Amino acid sequence: MRQGKRYQRMEETRAQVLRCAVELFMEQGYRETTLDQIASRIDRTKSSVLRAYHDKEAILYTLVTYMFGVQFSCIRSILGEKADPLLIYGAETALQLHICEISEPLRDLYTAAYTLPTTMDYINRNTAKELQKIFGKYLPDAAESDFYELELISSSVMRGLMTRRCDMYFTIDKKIALFLRCALKIFDVPAVEREALIPRVLKMEIAALARSTVENTIRLARAGFDKDTLRASAEEDREVDES
Repeated sequence: MRQGKRYQRMEETRAQVLRCAVELFMEQGYRETTLDQIASRIDRTKSSVLRAYHDKEAILYTLVTYMFGVQFSCIRSILGEKADPLLIYGAETALQLHICEISEPLRDLYTAAYTLPTTMDYINRNTAKELQKIFGKYLPDAAESDFYELELISSSVMRGLMTRRCDMYFTIDKKIALFLRCALKIFDVPAVEREALIPRVLKMEIAALARSTVENTIRLARAGFDKDTLRASAEEDREVDES
């Protein structure tokens, strides 16, 4: 019984910390947010925050695992499971680039996710599995490890473009087209298919989807996220501790 109550209290603390951290990340970015700020806002000690998450990166990891899952599911729900895999890939990557243009804190949040060790590894490993499904027919002899290595390259291109703010000369459409030309070439997609995909992606209402994705994340954060999200993050923490 005591262990059950202790687990429940820890789950409540984790939800409270995550909710507050997400709000601060959205307001001022990942790098400007400190554990002291999180503790102060929820009226707890820094040590209690560290019992819930062993560091700030662990909080970001929980958010990243949620948001990257949502991105693929959002695109697939709009396009349908039988949609062209190239279009799914193009729309999902365009969605990330659009989110980074909503605000500077979001840009900082995403670039941190593509830079920090645990979050970057999560993105690379999970994306590699999706890439094999999407680009396997173009690289039939490639193993999952090969797609992981290719993802390291394409994610570096993505991070570089995320850090560069759009302006009247370097528009979001130009940024998306540039990324897709580079990434699809990495995965050996023929030039004809590459060039045919770009206008299809640019015609989609990705900007509106980006705003709704961020708004939904904020809404769920304020609600404390669901138990599956928190349980997944706790399991990941255990795996890190055991490794």
